[in-house]
This record gives sequence, C-alpha cells and structure tokens, in this order.
Amino acid sequence: MPRSKKRKKHHDYHPPANAEKSKKNRSAVLVGVLFFGMLGLGVAYFAKGYAPLWIFGGTIAGAVGGYFFGKQIDKSFAKK
Repeated sequence: MPRSKKRKKHHDYHPPANAEKSKKNRSAVLVGVLFFGMLGLGVAYFAKGYAPLWIFGGTIAGAVGGYFFGKQIDKSFAKK
C-alpha cells in the first residue's frame, strides 16, 4: 500500500548524552528527625510525666539526634 506523503514519520527520542537523570530527593534526614523527635517526646513524657518544658526539650533533643543520624545515613548511601 502506498504511504501518504502528509503523514508524519516516526522518530525515536534519544535524550542528550550530557543530560542528568532526574533524581527524586529521597533523604533519610526528614524520616530521622520525625522518628527520633517522636522517640524523644515519648521518653520525656514517660520519664517526667506531663511537664511541657521536659517534653519540648526531649522532642528537640530527639530531632537534633535524628538530623545527625539521617545525615550519616545519607552520607553512607552516597558512597557507592
């Protein structure tokens, strides 16, 4: 069957060789901060009862620890 001259031809898409692949920002820092913050909140609550200063301090201390833990996890997975 003859091919129509008006019909578009098929082209294969080839991305440029120097194009970077999009990488989703998967970071263990956010997960570490949330998990350790909740853990610090729980420890402070069970250790001192309902004392807002201690609960706030425990949550902040846990979040700081989670931040450093997450940064270390990211650093260790970056080394391939």
